[in-house]
Amino acid sequence: MQKVLYIAGWGRSGTTVVDNILNEYPGVFATGELRYLFVRGLAGRGRCGCGERVANCPLWNEVLAVAFGTNRPDAHRLQAVQDRAARVRHTVRLRSGRWPEAAYEYARLMGRLYWAIGKVTGASLIVDSSKQPPDAAILARASEVDPGSELETYLVHMVRDPRAVAYSWSRPTMRRHSTGRSSLNWLAWNGLTELVAPQYRGRFRRLRYEDLVANPRAEVEALLDLAGVPVAEGPFRGPATVQLGTNHTVSGNPRRFRKGEVEIRADDEWRAAQGFRARATVTAITLPLLPRYRYPLWPRADRSKT
Repeated sequence: MQKVLYIAGWGRSGTTVVDNILNEYPGVFATGELRYLFVRGLAGRGRCGCGERVANCPLWNEVLAVAFGTNRPDAHRLQAVQDRAARVRHTVRLRSGRWPEAAYEYARLMGRLYWAIGKVTGASLIVDSSKQPPDAAILARASEVDPGSELETYLVHMVRDPRAVAYSWSRPTMRRHSTGRSSLNWLAWNGLTELVAPQYRGRFRRLRYEDLVANPRAEVEALLDLAGVPVAEGPFRGPATVQLGTNHTVSGNPRRFRKGEVEIRADDEWRAAQGFRARATVTAITLPLLPRYRYPLWPRADRSKT
């Protein structure tokens, strides 16, 4: 039985940190954002976490050979299947069970990939941080759709204060989103993940970024416990310091390339740098879910950085 831990939620919420740390535990393999393996990784020029182009990475070429043999699917056709089956707006339909044929095809494809990753890496737990609610909905029924896949699936819902998230999306380090766009997506992604979560009864955990950085080892190892994976010697060299090696994540935040000794600490620059108007906009849009995740109506500014 192959175990898969799927991480859902809106971007810039700490999923890369969790990916990097979990990947260092024995028997765990983190894929990064696996849904982008084909178009960004193979058809595009995306880099694997090991530094090679995904298309040239020996590990991913072996995975694809095990999964598909010489009949590797066309990346652009798979993107079309994904677009028909697993866009965010499809989440409610996927949860209800009224699936189009493309959803069944996509479920079988992803099941085949997880199976091949397990065979090649020997991992007992695969971590997929694609973050998409529709993928989480499909994965919840993967074994039902394809009994031969023998998947045991778990869901982690990562959340972070939406003011911090909006500020992160505004910085010019990666792709940018406006304050309003980030806030609406935070509300939609988290709301839809809440909708999917009951499908993972007993196999679900919510993780706040703020709790992660406050006590990283306990929070990360709680995820291993959720999936029933023994906690062997891991990467922690101190309460909040980890030793990171090479990974094979196919897509995600550039921080997935970090190696060596890394200190896990809160990114609180937003508390001092975010303007009043932006903060008020985020708060107004995301208000329906703030209490659920224990976020204050108006967070305190960090005066020490002003």
